[in-house]
Amino acid sequence: MAKTDGRGWWFNYRGDAVHPDLIKADEKLKDELVEKILARAIEERERIAQFDKWVDESAGSFMSLLMDVYGIDAKRQTKKGNLTLENYSKTAKLEIRAQDSVTFDEKLQIAKMKVDEYLEDITSNSTPEIRTLITRAFEVDKKGKIDAKRIFDLKNYDIPDLRWKEAIAIIDDSKQITHTTTYKRFYIRDSVDKPYKFVAIDIASVANVQEMDNGAERSSAFKI
Repeated sequence: MAKTDGRGWWFNYRGDAVHPDLIKADEKLKDELVEKILARAIEERERIAQFDKWVDESAGSFMSLLMDVYGIDAKRQTKKGNLTLENYSKTAKLEIRAQDSVTFDEKLQIAKMKVDEYLEDITSNSTPEIRTLITRAFEVDKKGKIDAKRIFDLKNYDIPDLRWKEAIAIIDDSKQITHTTTYKRFYIRDSVDKPYKFVAIDIASVANVQEMDNGAERSSAFKI
């Protein structure tokens, strides 16, 4: 039901109170439909969030039991980590993957200065392609963010120059993990000679939204 005042008048998008008799029947029907769907959506979000929590607890309990069997202190088990579990016939599989969201602090600019010094000195001996790849790594996207993968790809260049090595060390030092997202994926198949089929459970990151609402540092989400 739309928001109303004490008289039962409906508020429109401008905040004006409108008498119910002045509202078209199709608008009333649409209002009822949207409210009903959204109420159901919130219920489903809660249900999937509870399922997400149950998967975490169940998988965690199994790993704790396994560690106990092999004489490993369960306290050493961390929340972050990758895990794959399959049933006995290898026809059902659960994958849990942890992915860090990485940003860089102000020291990244110092690293770029080191790289620029190196590139200026080797201009005559370097190909334009290499210079472009290296320079592009420090570019920001439309949201003003650095592509962490491009930055870390710089570490794949085997360059002995001291300034380059210093730049790579500074990049490592400037790295900051803002949060860790856990992805859960479910698969089934009829037999081991057939490929797994993905079991989609998502309405776009339900658990992630749930934990963001609760102010949690770790976020988890189902992904298609």
